[in-house]
Amino acid sequence: MMTKIELYIISGFLGSGKTTLLRNMLMNWQDKKVAILMNELGQFNVDSKILGEDTPMNELLNGCICCDLKSDVEVQLHDIRHRYQPDIIIIEATGVAHPVEIYDACLAPSLTSFIQVQSIITLVDGPRFLNRSRYSITTRQLMEEQIRYAHTVILNKKDQMTAEELISCEEQIRTLNAAAKISMTEYAQVEEEIFVHGGEVNHQVGHVHHGIQSMVYAFTSPVDSHRFVDWLRQLPDSILRIKGYIKFRENPAQVVLFQYSYGIPQYEPEEMQLPLKLVLIGESLDKSKLLDQLDQLQFS
Repeated sequence: MMTKIELYIISGFLGSGKTTLLRNMLMNWQDKKVAILMNELGQFNVDSKILGEDTPMNELLNGCICCDLKSDVEVQLHDIRHRYQPDIIIIEATGVAHPVEIYDACLAPSLTSFIQVQSIITLVDGPRFLNRSRYSITTRQLMEEQIRYAHTVILNKKDQMTAEELISCEEQIRTLNAAAKISMTEYAQVEEEIFVHGGEVNHQVGHVHHGIQSMVYAFTSPVDSHRFVDWLRQLPDSILRIKGYIKFRENPAQVVLFQYSYGIPQYEPEEMQLPLKLVLIGESLDKSKLLDQLDQLQFS
C-alpha cells in the first residue's frame, strides 16, 4: 500500500505568526522531505524570501487559496508530488483564508489516493483576539471560524499577555472549539508532538467533536438517480460539501461531476472516464451510518 503524503494546513489571521511557525516546523522535520505551498494575496511573496531556497516551494499569488485560487490547489499539489516526492506538504494560507475552504480544496477526488490531510493548525494572536471587538463583524467571524474548525490551536504571543488574559483567551477558544489541542507559546515555538497526531481524532468513526472531517467513498457501478436524490434530501446540515464523480443507471456510460454545497447539488457531464469517488466533508460525521447508506445506494 502506497504511503500517503501528510498534509498540514496553517491557518490564522494576519500577523499571527504563521511564517514563524512554518520555520519552526521545518526545523522539527529536518529528517523528512518537506515541501510548501505558499499563498499570498499580492504579486510578491515576502515570506518565501524569508524562508530561503533550501525548501521546495510552490506559490499561489494574486488571490486567496479559499476563493480566487481554489481550483489551482489541486494542480499545485499534483505538481509538488511529481516534482519533489515529499513526505510532508505544508500549506500556509493567507491570513484572510477560511479553513473549511482550504480543507475542501485539498480533498479533490484526484488527490485522495496520495494525500492525507493530517491537521488544520490555527495560530491565534492572543492580544489581538482578546480585542477583536474593535474589528468589523466579518473580521471577527473569520477569526472565530479559523479557531472553530481547527484540530490544533496555537495561542501565540503569550509573553504579551497577563496570566488573567491567558486564562480568558483559552476559555474563549474552548467555547469555540472544545475538542482542539491548545498550545500556548511565544514566537510560535512548539514541540513536534503537537503536529504528529493532529488529525487523528478527526478520523475516528462516529466520534463527536468540533472540527471538520472527511471520508471518501468509491463506487464500483452506477446508482439509481432517484434514490441518490432521496439520500441527499435526508442529509443533516453538518454535511458541508460533497464532490466527486458518479454514474447513474439511467445513463450508465456517462460520468457525472457531482458537487454539493450547503444543501445545493450540481451535476455536470464529464468527458473523461474518471474514478467513481465521492468525497464527503462535514462536522462530526457519522461515518458508519454514511458508509451503510452509500452501500445501500450502490448494492440495491
